[in-house]
Amino acid sequence: MAFFYPRVYAFFCYYRKKRRRKEIEGKFTFFLQERLGPKKREKAVRHIFELRGSRKVMNYLIPLMDEQFVKRYVTTEGLHYLDEGLKRGRGVVLMTSHFGNGPLAYSALRAMNYDLVFIKGGMERAEKRGRFRYVDALENTIFIHDPSLSEVYQERILQTLRSGKIIHYYGDTREGRVKENLPLLGRTMGFPTGVVRLAHEANAAIVPMIHLYQGGRITLIFKEPIDHDWKEGTDGYRRIVSEFVKLMETYLLALPEQYWGIYGPTVMSEYYRSLQKDSGSLKEDGR
Repeated sequence: MAFFYPRVYAFFCYYRKKRRRKEIEGKFTFFLQERLGPKKREKAVRHIFELRGSRKVMNYLIPLMDEQFVKRYVTTEGLHYLDEGLKRGRGVVLMTSHFGNGPLAYSALRAMNYDLVFIKGGMERAEKRGRFRYVDALENTIFIHDPSLSEVYQERILQTLRSGKIIHYYGDTREGRVKENLPLLGRTMGFPTGVVRLAHEANAAIVPMIHLYQGGRITLIFKEPIDHDWKEGTDGYRRIVSEFVKLMETYLLALPEQYWGIYGPTVMSEYYRSLQKDSGSLKEDGR
């Protein structure tokens, strides 16, 4: 039922939320231009509403995740890349993008007994985790919304990685003072390098990860580590971020509907919003 609701939600939203649909279609046109035909674009927009529907039920679904749930609904590819990094006694940064439904993805990993901490750009919530409703637990989440606390959360990231745990990090987040300007879909955007620097200091592995939500199934795709054991030192930061961006672009072109629905405060949203600021013709989805 939890997976059925998003499909029903998507069906009605596509026809009733016309303004929101036009906003999403506008982003498709802006970033992908002629790459999507009318039929494929319609299918993609419907799926975006399905992703939004999955966000509405995920807090009630996550507490139910266990070994049986994982066997039935979760598929993994390249999981050995994560395991190898952990076996070497290194912490691991799972560098991912806003594809699919992130909370379902990293919660599935926790259900698989991986000790994972999530970096979150939003503010800390006052609610407590309940039996039937999930809320980000303080011990499993690092909130980085307040720049004045940067030394505090940076130290916590280092401690987490040095203790051999996993950090789930959105590499396409717009937060960050130091950035590398790199091309994505033909446009130059700034990607932060702060967590890459912290991973280097902790001698942690950086494993690219893509998580997808497709028709009630969660797919976790892990790629070969891109830190190269930090042999390049600080000179490798740009290459690391560049390889991640290229991977992100590959999946954006192949499965754009997995990204656009809930991408939130990302590099792409910041770029899009900066271009639309003067005209005021479009607003950031859900913001």
